[in-house]
Amino acid sequence: MGEPFEGPASGFFLGFSVFTTVRLEPHPLWLPEHLDRLRAHAEALGLAYPGHRAFERDLERLQGPLLVRLMVGEGGYLTEARPFRPPPASAYREGVRVWPSRHRTHPLLGRYKTGAYLPYLLAQREAQREGAFEALLQDPYGFLVDGSRTSPLFYREGVFYLPEGGLEGITRRKVLERAQREGFKVVRRRMRRGEGLLLLAGTGVGLLPAGPPPPELWPLVLEFRPRYTGE
Repeated sequence: MGEPFEGPASGFFLGFSVFTTVRLEPHPLWLPEHLDRLRAHAEALGLAYPGHRAFERDLERLQGPLLVRLMVGEGGYLTEARPFRPPPASAYREGVRVWPSRHRTHPLLGRYKTGAYLPYLLAQREAQREGAFEALLQDPYGFLVDGSRTSPLFYREGVFYLPEGGLEGITRRKVLERAQREGFKVVRRRMRRGEGLLLLAGTGVGLLPAGPPPPELWPLVLEFRPRYTGE
């Protein structure tokens, strides 16, 4: 679906593209927010955005549960889907293991969701070799910036801490908006590992803890857990 890329080959070799991943469960989750971010990132990098309706037409032909990547590059756009396989329900009760990667995010482009994905891919493979679910990427000063496929945040004593830097994840934003409505405080600052319970937010996981969540967090974890989670 979409239009084949006909622009310069640099779009592929240099990752000159932007993308977002939408979960169909069975309907697209937070689609307006995903498309607005995709358009903003495309325009920031000088890529021609085809309009929301181009992607909406593609999505109308799909049936979930699926993870669907929407991508814009030089000369065209692309929609591709793959089966949605969420973590088991036990992972939300017990937590998952994470791995501190040696790979780094780009200091300027890290805030955009681009096709220059190699550091994230290498970090994820590094985590898999170590038997971990997710890899954490840091900046040159050792502060946690991003996950290889999720957006990290921390929780400690009624406060959510949002790490500075990295991509502004849509799922994480939704989690924090909900947390604030429930009376939790949200603080943005530079963070290191071990400064609270690490939580992973993302399209494919919802809100996934890296350890057993305390009782006050369980309703939030349950609310964002994918509907198709199985044992």
